[in-house]
Amino acid sequence: MLEDYANVFNERILYLRFNGLVKAFIESFKGIKIQGNVAKRGTLFNQYYSEFKYHLYCAYYFLGQLDLLEKTIMQQYNELKPLIKFQNEARIEYDSFIVHEFLLRIMPFLNTLFILQDRLMVIIGLFLDIEYQDPVRKPNESDKVYNRKVETFRSKLQSFAAYATNYSSILKPFPEEVQELVVNYWNQNGQEIRLYRNLNQHQFSLLEEAYIVREPTERFILYLPDNPNEHDFEKLLYDKKRVAIDYFNSEINVFHDFIEGLMKILGVAPERHEFATSTSPNANKIKDYNEGDLMKIWVIKNDAILFSVGKKTPDGEAAKLAMRRIKNKIVGIKWDIK
Repeated sequence: MLEDYANVFNERILYLRFNGLVKAFIESFKGIKIQGNVAKRGTLFNQYYSEFKYHLYCAYYFLGQLDLLEKTIMQQYNELKPLIKFQNEARIEYDSFIVHEFLLRIMPFLNTLFILQDRLMVIIGLFLDIEYQDPVRKPNESDKVYNRKVETFRSKLQSFAAYATNYSSILKPFPEEVQELVVNYWNQNGQEIRLYRNLNQHQFSLLEEAYIVREPTERFILYLPDNPNEHDFEKLLYDKKRVAIDYFNSEINVFHDFIEGLMKILGVAPERHEFATSTSPNANKIKDYNEGDLMKIWVIKNDAILFSVGKKTPDGEAAKLAMRRIKNKIVGIKWDIK
């Protein structure tokens, strides 16, 4: 379950410096009045940071499921194995419900890493209080052309690839050490895994080369192509025998080290993860609710905690929250995997 991943990250010593970014961000506001653009920056940082942490948990959750499903596929195969008469087959096209469950998690993982890449520079930019100006309008440039140029520029500010390739010099305001780390990560790792995501998302499925291989060790394997920049299905190569789950685990480790390296450059101290300490992006809107407008039910293992909006304070700027706890009996789902 996702709520367990704060403990998992602590046990594995993962993203501790990134977790310290919030504390460092808050400390940067000491002596500053929180209003206007400062308040807006804080809200945006909190929104992107909370989203990023959620997607981090999701990435590791998907990898954990892939690992479990691979083991389950082999358990199922080993039950059938005594009844199978083999010849000289080196690999087996194995199809079952569990295989489908495995393959269904490939795209969510790739999409999640794609989102994490794109959000990272936005968060660091907010932390460093980096601001960008829209492109300068050329003489005689039509409204349509200029508006499209502005729209493109703003969308690039949400793209890791744009920072890594220094589109319109948007990487330049960052410290030189950050720039170097970003470019190196992109060239050595980040671009390639993004190509796999784009290939599967926009061209064709990457889920064709899935087998149980018999040598050197029997294992269920999904192979990824050697050339993810190829858009002709018939020209895909599989000579390197790149195993998807092994590659994903390697890449998430590289991504972790990349993020923690950035945090070290920024002078962020490590902090242990505490579940549920991040604030919802909608938390600042609580003042807009009236009594009876909203209830939140938060189920954590054996307890369900209920939050409801009560009467507003006399000044009308904040609503009181009523909270109570009730017992929860359903704590998980047991799949009937066949």
